[in-house]
Amino acid sequence: MIISDLISLVITTAPQEGGGFNWSYVAQYTVNLVILLAVLVYYLKKPIRNFLIERRGIIGNSIDEAEKVIAGAKKRYEEYAEKMSKIDVEIKALREILKKEGEIERNEILRHTELASQKIREEARETIRLETAKAKQEIQSEAVSLAIGLAEVILKQNLIESDEGRFIDDFVKKVDEEKWRQSQH
Repeated sequence: MIISDLISLVITTAPQEGGGFNWSYVAQYTVNLVILLAVLVYYLKKPIRNFLIERRGIIGNSIDEAEKVIAGAKKRYEEYAEKMSKIDVEIKALREILKKEGEIERNEILRHTELASQKIREEARETIRLETAKAKQEIQSEAVSLAIGLAEVILKQNLIESDEGRFIDDFVKKVDEEKWRQSQH
């Protein structure tokens, strides 16, 4: 394009004063143009070639990277599409797992509740047994106290002085025998 524009410029500016075409003018500019192009090609051939090779490499690397990115994106898209297609199944599976875990936890809570209830019942039975034994002991103690008090009253009423002396003598003998026995051991 540039060459055709230059040629048309030279042709339009080449006419001579007499109205004829000036071939020497055209030839000079054509030779100058060819020399200029030859010099440019000679000196700029290597840098332009290196630039174009480097540019081709950069573009190739960019294309390779873009292809890798596109391949990765396609792979992720396929993974997500597959996951999305399976999401209903996963949701259903998760619901089942949660339901089973809830049932297990419920059973565990019921088991702990039953064990706690059983322990409370056993503790209540033991407390009742101990309280009953304590109450029996207190009743027996009270009955013994009352019996002793009643026996004391009856003995005081029926006891003669000679019986009293005999009881005291028997008591003293028993205490002396007990002391003697303890001293022997």
